[in-house]
Amino acid sequence: MDIPGGRRQHKGPIPRVGGLALLLTLVGLHAVAGSRSPYTPLEVGAVATMGILGFLDDRMDLRARWKATLGLAVAIILAAGATFHLVAQGLQAFEILGITFPPLPGITFALLVLLFWCIPHGFNLIDGANGLAIGFALVTLGSLAITGAVHPMLMGGLAALLLLNWPKARLFLGDCGSLSIGLLLVISGLKALAMPRPNHLLWLFAYPIVDVLTVVVIRLLLRKPVSVGDRNHLHFQIKDRWPALANSAVPYLLLLAAMCASEIYLAGPWLVIPVAGLAALLTTSAYFVVLKTRPVPAEAASLPQAGPVTSPVPSAKPEKQTAWAKNLTVFQWLVAFFLVTRR
Repeated sequence: MDIPGGRRQHKGPIPRVGGLALLLTLVGLHAVAGSRSPYTPLEVGAVATMGILGFLDDRMDLRARWKATLGLAVAIILAAGATFHLVAQGLQAFEILGITFPPLPGITFALLVLLFWCIPHGFNLIDGANGLAIGFALVTLGSLAITGAVHPMLMGGLAALLLLNWPKARLFLGDCGSLSIGLLLVISGLKALAMPRPNHLLWLFAYPIVDVLTVVVIRLLLRKPVSVGDRNHLHFQIKDRWPALANSAVPYLLLLAAMCASEIYLAGPWLVIPVAGLAALLTTSAYFVVLKTRPVPAEAASLPQAGPVTSPVPSAKPEKQTAWAKNLTVFQWLVAFFLVTRR
């Protein structure tokens, strides 16, 4: 049961076993489908392992370092299998964000480890509002379906969970669901889009990538531990700063995610849609980072004090006073970095 308190502001305890139910269903369907399943036994085993890790976290509230370490181990095993498969097919040079990587197994392995490790945890972090994580998963799978990579079992299960999670939540995914589904999305996207244009994956997962970068930048600028949870995610900030638009936070973010993901199937002048979606996403992120890290001017003393007049003490160090400007520079580079993926 998910008990309200702290960052959790829902009303009353809510079960968080939706992901467990979906995971057990998918594993059973995989066993029945046999060779017709779109996933290999190694991939199913990795997804099940992430689900077990998430289930233990739901039950015992594991430390972030344990989740990260075990998730890294799963990513290494999956990346080794995927690299072996790519080498067997004939590894070729590929380009990511304008950088051309030579066809070396070591480089491919390192990038795959990063992909299998970061995206599932990023998907786990956006699971903080009713319908957001499940909706993003459906947007991702729907975008892949347009390219011809259809996953009816997973989409059907997610659609069923969405009915229980939005607009009023009666069931949560839990970490069991978010970690396992996040890894499934990465595997599905990699199978459909990895070659010859791995840049497609960055557009497909642009929303969780930008959301995680937003939180990390805010915590670093405020000198807070990166592993400590807070309400700096985009969905939380929209609800906290714009209460009148709280109900629109999830549709707004899913719209931007869908616009970014449309890059994988649009071409020509239609590419203005994903570029506009990414620009809006980065602008929203930069706006909240600036609001969160800008210096607060010191208030004048309310009562007169006796004694000689002295110059006021600065309320913040010069470094902190320019934190917002530094942050704008960071996001300007991010915008430039992402836009080079345009065809």
